[in-house]
Amino acid sequence: MLDFPRMRIGRIFLLLLIVLVAPVQADEDFQWQISPGLAVWDEKSLLAGAKGNDAYPVIVTLQIDLKYRNFFLETVRRRVTGLFDSALVGYRIYADEVWQTDVVLSSHMNRISESGYSYHGDTIVPELKGIRTRGSDSSLGLRVQHFRGPHHLSLELGNDISQRYSSYLFQGYYSYLAQLRNWDLQLTAGLHLYSGELVDYYFGILPTEATARRPVYHGRSAHMLHLGLSALYPLNEHWLLDLGMGLNRYSSSIANSPIVASNVEALGMVSIRYVF
Repeated sequence: MLDFPRMRIGRIFLLLLIVLVAPVQADEDFQWQISPGLAVWDEKSLLAGAKGNDAYPVIVTLQIDLKYRNFFLETVRRRVTGLFDSALVGYRIYADEVWQTDVVLSSHMNRISESGYSYHGDTIVPELKGIRTRGSDSSLGLRVQHFRGPHHLSLELGNDISQRYSSYLFQGYYSYLAQLRNWDLQLTAGLHLYSGELVDYYFGILPTEATARRPVYHGRSAHMLHLGLSALYPLNEHWLLDLGMGLNRYSSSIANSPIVASNVEALGMVSIRYVF
């Protein structure tokens, strides 16, 4: 799901338009699906003092999937690791019945400021007052996917090209898709590996940010474990009911940061969207 104010989504989408739309016109190789909607959500935030959905309890969502030959724009769907799952731009370099290998440009880390995450609104959080803004990243990497029946495995290794932390990030997910009457259920387990440079940029505390209650902190490499469950129900030919919940557990290098409230964050969401 995309958050309209997030500029990195706009940049990715414009990049895809430049690469794809000009030569597309009526080409039969072009495929697309757009699905706008509204969502109600609640959150137990990772960040200290963050107010969750107080600012935006109802949000506009947008899922976009475009494909032209080997190029694609893809919204990460039905995996509730954060409130907004960014779109990614990719190029498919190999595909058969069970394997896919892609080069992908994506974003994994949310912007953090004195107000918390970008979707927490503009009110300064006392626990975060005085910290520098940590910008969202841009990662260029390689993704390998395996599909077999209801099973899906995705492994992605990327490197930050935004010069936020200029290091690696790895994420791996296994998903199982099951049908229960008219419901499509998806259970997901995931593992993220974060470099020390990434952790230090987003969760470290510089001397200029330190206070009596917020000491200097240097991050080390860390990991995050994810469990998620989503459910999709077709209300009619075009309208879908989408439910999702996710639980993320972070290792001590992130949990011990002075701007982190605990080692666990949780998110739940109910959305209704229209599929063209």
